[in-house]
Amino acid sequence: MIALDIGGTKTLAWFSCRKRMDKFLRYSHLNLKKINHEEKFCIFDTNSINREDDFFEFVSLLKSVDENIISTFPGIVEMELGEKPRFKVFSKRFPFLIGNYLDFDFVINDAPAFTYYHALSFFNRKENKDKTLLGVVIGTGVNAAYMNYWDFRRLNFINRFFEAGHISFDRSSNTCFCGRSGCAELYLSGRYLEKLGNGDPREVFMQDDLKEKYYSRLADYIISLIVTISPHEIVFGGGVSKDLNLKDLKQMVENNFPHSKMKLNINFRKDVSALSNVKGLIEIYRSFRRIRRFLY
Repeated sequence: MIALDIGGTKTLAWFSCRKRMDKFLRYSHLNLKKINHEEKFCIFDTNSINREDDFFEFVSLLKSVDENIISTFPGIVEMELGEKPRFKVFSKRFPFLIGNYLDFDFVINDAPAFTYYHALSFFNRKENKDKTLLGVVIGTGVNAAYMNYWDFRRLNFINRFFEAGHISFDRSSNTCFCGRSGCAELYLSGRYLEKLGNGDPREVFMQDDLKEKYYSRLADYIISLIVTISPHEIVFGGGVSKDLNLKDLKQMVENNFPHSKMKLNINFRKDVSALSNVKGLIEIYRSFRRIRRFLY
């Protein structure tokens, strides 16, 4: 099996065996960023596959290595059940794929894959069976997904439209790549941080005025998710999360919460592992194969 985590700027490919990974690397012409032989994954520039010819050449190479391919996808995924499930995708990051089917065995957005990975341990604790988990992924873009216990057990989150990065956040004239204006992604994502830091995203967290500006917007976004979903725990992932001070962010969220200052009984934590999305994807796929006949 090959498991892909397709991101806005970087894509990770994980292989079930070292031999398949070596074959892929031998014939690939991708712009590789990292190779980890021990954990059997490589990371490459998503720009290497964001043109139609390059993408289908990439898929052809994957199929020559292993027919069993599963993937996260940066956009909306619609699953159609049948003898063999089909996955229709919608994302302007891959405009030539909009409304078309991906020839993979399983496809889902990265936010539920990330959240499901953490749900495995969260709902393993008896005291959490009546609680809700929220996963927030901040990388090139922004997205979020939530799960309660029955979502987790029955995969009820499949076919939900997880595109929380495209909530209308600022009624400005700025247009998002998705085609709408004022999306949260324009003011919270890694691309926004790169713009704010004049090419260096981490510069934002080293200058008090820039940090205050970013944390204020991020706190407003998190508040919007909290008052909608009412989670008991929030786990942050993605490359931007490495630099987040969750203690400061939580304090700002509490200070700006509606009606009055209050102490929220919500646990904030983060996960900066490169493999969390893929691990969640693999576990969802295994669960899907096991219980799919009961899902719909």
